[in-house]
Amino acid sequence: MKPSLLILSLLALSPSLAFGAVGTEASPFLKIDSGARASAMGGAFTAIADDASGVFYNPAGPALMRKAEIFLSHNQWIEELNAEQISYVHPVSDKLTYFAGFSALLSPMMPSYDLDGNKTGTFNSLDAMYGGGVSLIEKNIIAGCFVKMITQEAYSEKGSAYAGDVGLMSTHGNFRFGAAAQNLGGKMKIYKEEFDLPRIYRGGAAYRALDKYWLSGEVQKLGEADVSYALGAEGEFDLATSASAFIRFGYNSGRSKNAGPGITAGLGLSLLKFSLDYAFSPFGDLGDTHRISLAIRFGKEREPAAITSPSRSNYTPPEITPAEVTEAPEPAREEEIVPPPPSIAGTYETFLENAQEDLENNELSSAFAWYGKASESIPPEDKRQTHILERQGLILVKQSNCTRAKKFYSAAVKTAKKNNLRGKDVANAYSGLAYCQEKSGNSEWAASNYRAAITATDDAALKAKLQKRLAALKKR
Repeated sequence: MKPSLLILSLLALSPSLAFGAVGTEASPFLKIDSGARASAMGGAFTAIADDASGVFYNPAGPALMRKAEIFLSHNQWIEELNAEQISYVHPVSDKLTYFAGFSALLSPMMPSYDLDGNKTGTFNSLDAMYGGGVSLIEKNIIAGCFVKMITQEAYSEKGSAYAGDVGLMSTHGNFRFGAAAQNLGGKMKIYKEEFDLPRIYRGGAAYRALDKYWLSGEVQKLGEADVSYALGAEGEFDLATSASAFIRFGYNSGRSKNAGPGITAGLGLSLLKFSLDYAFSPFGDLGDTHRISLAIRFGKEREPAAITSPSRSNYTPPEITPAEVTEAPEPAREEEIVPPPPSIAGTYETFLENAQEDLENNELSSAFAWYGKASESIPPEDKRQTHILERQGLILVKQSNCTRAKKFYSAAVKTAKKNNLRGKDVANAYSGLAYCQEKSGNSEWAASNYRAAITATDDAALKAKLQKRLAALKKR
């Protein structure tokens, strides 16, 4: 047997021990978990995939990210092998995201022998994957694809093949669902043999609790290995306004009897625009593995409505978002989105009741017009204008028109000041204006108006939400 073919067989065998299958596949390193966060959660990451490491689990995941991110990961794996990953995610618009990824498995230097068993020197091996992809949001569905080149090299033997990943995600309330098919492509030819790529299929669900905890589970089919399942949990704990700590645990049933119990654990730290994560996993007779990952976020934050809500029409912006405290002129009534409703007779109370009913039914244009009629039925300086203008601003945000929404929120703030008002309507007006400023990248004014919103209300629950939003803004 050629020395190169011998070592290729050994490399194929080592990863397969971890996943319960003996290797007749090329590049089995593709089955190794990528990144410390996902690894600490047992690999149950297909339905979460909301950071740059998600590139390696579900190509739909990058669409969930608000900012550009660079991800670097090092894995001190079994048998002195090192697994490395690099990825970059770049949001282009509220619906479109581009990304790229690179992954490699490197061996230490090893002796080579001739057919008579005589040592002829040393060599190492390299398996690698690199490529790029795109993810797209359309209403309640997120889809993505990743096109890549996979190479395998040891001694004088080389092989390569093209492959692709496809993925889907969908959010429903606090639940998120995800599925992915990976390494769909042709065979890799090494020496005189052709080998299949390890086809990987993943599907799972995740639950977000209290905006701080993830619980996830998924079913996996990793190449020739039997179907397995993975479970993961993550908890976030605030350390300061700009720092959070994370604790993670996981379990994967896909290990062979000699490759450890399948239990994983890890820690994480997020500070300003940086995240540092660590994962530990025992592999039984094969030793322990240690992973460390670093993520760096930068650039302008894109609109969260397009990437965090199940449906744009159902999205409600945070009740407490800071905004630039500039008092725009009160908007003219002729700017209303649709003509007034057919029946124009009535009182302020009637118009307001109709508006509230249409808003609850998500009939946004009609609700906007009814609020306009309610506004016309009372004096311009009436304190009730604050509530009307704040509601019209909310409707415009729901319709993805923050440019106009800022005018209505500013008019609501102006009216509240003239009438010395405090309360929920005022806090929501400040936070709505701030939301629009934050979306356009004006973090300073956003923070200023978050604080204004906090001081405008005595509602403890609302104050807590506003303070949380302010703290999140400071982390960016």
